[in-house]
Amino acid sequence: MRIHLIEHDSLDFQTNVDHWATQRGHALSRTEVFRGEPFPDPDTYDWLMVMGGSQHAWEEPLHPWLAAEKDGLGRALDRGKVILGICFGAQLLAEALGGQVFPHREREIGWHSVSQTAAGRLSELFRGVPSDFLTFHWHSDHYDLPGGAVPLASSACSENQAFTHPAYPLLGLQFHPEYTREMVGHFAREFSAAWTPGPFVAGPGPILSQTETVPDTYWLMEKILDNMARFYRPENPLPHSIT
Repeated sequence: MRIHLIEHDSLDFQTNVDHWATQRGHALSRTEVFRGEPFPDPDTYDWLMVMGGSQHAWEEPLHPWLAAEKDGLGRALDRGKVILGICFGAQLLAEALGGQVFPHREREIGWHSVSQTAAGRLSELFRGVPSDFLTFHWHSDHYDLPGGAVPLASSACSENQAFTHPAYPLLGLQFHPEYTREMVGHFAREFSAAWTPGPFVAGPGPILSQTETVPDTYWLMEKILDNMARFYRPENPLPHSIT
């Protein structure tokens, strides 16, 4: 399978997505749109993964490449490509389907629990994932669900932690299952000075301490990606049109 990642920030780490693709023998390529690289043509990939980023969805004047990315994402939806959106990527995916992205009432940074909805507990996309699970979060924006979307999970801070849509082979995740423990530790040490304490923002000390007690972060990304690969097989196409 040809998997293509859309990257919004420079990243010098191997993520859990990289580890999964290597273990499963999938071809993995990436476009760094923040450097002005053109959005890939849908014919060049089977599965599009739109990753997290430090930008905001409404910042086209500040980041001119955002308009081209949104157009490319719309083409991917129209072509029925399998799409995974993570954090900023999920926000862009929600917007492409007609939802709204907005500054969240609270920042959510740190290890927080996510709970599946009734639909999530029945979804093939969360097969083998506990109804409540711990994962890392880092976002200050959120989104409304677009029309027809199905909410799959929530947290105490954010109502829409995961969603899918019956007309498209996609999954949006507000949380970060792609982060390894090494990544979380690095971010907590290097960026926590800008993390204003709040109800859902832990300081660097608690985050680093909790990161040491998390036995494995790969399992959640592995489950989700395996489920998507099994459920969204090319021989089982879904209807698709955003018009």
